[in-house]
Amino acid sequence: MRCQGSCMGAPDVLRVVVFSGCGHGVIAQTLAVHPRFEVVAVADDDAIPDQMHQRNKTMARSLGVPYIRDVAAAIQRFQPHVACVSPETARNADLSVRAADAGLHIIQDKPMAASVEECDRIIAAVEQAEVRFSLWNRNTFPTIRHARRLLTAGTIGQPRAIHVDFYFAKDAGVLIDSGESEDVPADWRGHGELTVEGIYPLAYIRYLLGVEVQRVFARTTSHFFQKHADRGLEDLATVTLELERGIVGSLCIGRIGRASHPNLGELKLHILGSGGAIVVSEPRPEVAVYARGLKPADYRHRRIGVRYEHRLLDDFEHAIDTGGAAMLDARDGRAIVATVSAALESGRTGQTVEVPAA
Repeated sequence: MRCQGSCMGAPDVLRVVVFSGCGHGVIAQTLAVHPRFEVVAVADDDAIPDQMHQRNKTMARSLGVPYIRDVAAAIQRFQPHVACVSPETARNADLSVRAADAGLHIIQDKPMAASVEECDRIIAAVEQAEVRFSLWNRNTFPTIRHARRLLTAGTIGQPRAIHVDFYFAKDAGVLIDSGESEDVPADWRGHGELTVEGIYPLAYIRYLLGVEVQRVFARTTSHFFQKHADRGLEDLATVTLELERGIVGSLCIGRIGRASHPNLGELKLHILGSGGAIVVSEPRPEVAVYARGLKPADYRHRRIGVRYEHRLLDDFEHAIDTGGAAMLDARDGRAIVATVSAALESGRTGQTVEVPAA
């Protein structure tokens, strides 16, 4: 099936093939329980390493669908409307371009691609095929959406500055100088936190303010985890942003370890305007639970009633039905990859770096 133009009159149920289950599994799992989508298969290329085939098989079993070791054959057999693209980052562009060339709408794992040039490949394919593209993000959290409504209403006047703390309380192997050994696969190709998680705070800024980042200055370091330090990857970073309309911004990001915080992490935004300010604690509403029997890895503060993943699919569904843009589309994703690339260059050189325009 090739979808033309706005895809008005899209079917009541949109069939989905998962193009690789090696990335963010929550996307496929959420698609499987959304009433508009039906996951019919997991597919990947036959030539990938055995451990990736095993991950794909595990995902297929969890979804109750077959695993096909041939992407083209899966498209031919199942005639999907949507591709859920979630491989390792290096293959995002290749699989998304192939999905677009087949006329499939795309919901893709983050980060969008390994480089701005690969983002441009995706944009060209998506726009040529006139399909919808949605990049996974957290903009549908109730707190973020409410902050956008306040800004749109002019509650704090004209935005002047924004700061985002985005510290994920998750582990990534043994700690620096812990003396512990760690078995890291020889073919492990990890990325630093700016590459892996930088999309989330930068997507907040883009969604809330609607402006482009023009230049950045960054400091990056390996502060917590040995695996990052051994490979020169940052697990902690600060970025200063110069944005359009004279707005200034800053971002602190890191993977700070499970034991460092009672919930998912310190995820907070401060927005200053000409007539006031907004402070947003992203994960709320939440309930704090302190009781006997909790395990050390159990989160004490737990989000309730958020369902941001389902709202993101609602937005994707709306884009398919109307032919409009998704909340975070391919051009948005490119802008974020360009900002992250500039920040990494700044961290290496110690210089302010211009963010290349589209």
